[in-house]
Order: sequence, then C-alpha cells, then structure tokens
Amino acid sequence: MKTPTWDELREFLKHDNWEQDRATGHDFFEKTLPDGEILRTHASRSGSKTMSPGRFKAILSDQLRLSEAEFWEVLRTRTPAPRPSPAPEPAPLSLPLWLAQALELEVGLTRDEIAALDEAEARRLLVESRSKPKV
Repeated sequence: MKTPTWDELREFLKHDNWEQDRATGHDFFEKTLPDGEILRTHASRSGSKTMSPGRFKAILSDQLRLSEAEFWEVLRTRTPAPRPSPAPEPAPLSLPLWLAQALELEVGLTRDEIAALDEAEARRLLVESRSKPKV
C-alpha cells in the first residue's frame, strides 16, 4: 500500500475543502458533511515523512471516511470527494503505541515489519529481546 506524506495529507484536506480549526504541535481540521456530521482530523508538521500503512488506514476509515482510491483521486483531480461516500473497510487493529515504539527502538524492527505483527507476536518479540543478557 502506498502511503502519503503529511504534506500530501494537507494537500488532500485543502482540495476536499476541510477548514483549519486550530494549530498546536499538529494542525487540526474539520469538515461538515451535507448531513451535518462533522469530521475531524489533524496533520503532523513532519512534511515529507510518510505515515505507516496502519496509520493511513485508520485515518481513512476513522477520520476522513473515504477509501484509499477516493483519497488519491482527490489529489489527482484536485476536486472534493463525492459525499456521502461508501463506508471504507474498517482499519485493522493496530499495536499500542508504546509497543510499536519499543519494537522500533529496542528490537530494531522497521515500521513495515511492526505493521505486519499481531499484538501477541509483537509482545513475544519484545520480551525475547529484553530477556537477552546485555553485552
């Protein structure tokens, strides 16, 4: 799965007519759908960094309420996504942030390797790594 950079997400929000709500460490956006439902999302200021496939799927289903194809179509055509949109596939359950960070920092796994793990396997790898004697 191709994942966007944070700049591409911001470009999507611009073309899909989201409005910036506030800015802190991240920038927060809102979009009011024709039925009155308000969608909310935020974007990191990490510009050219890409997000993990799991995070992208979660943002699509939980915040943008679009499919991956619709997201890329908005960027390609620079026109808003048609609303309402068919419900996207629910995002797979992802690992707790602390566990993903520990696997990356302590075990040395890549984000793609971490995204492919279920929680039981991730915990097993972390325990195994922490059980090894320090050299």
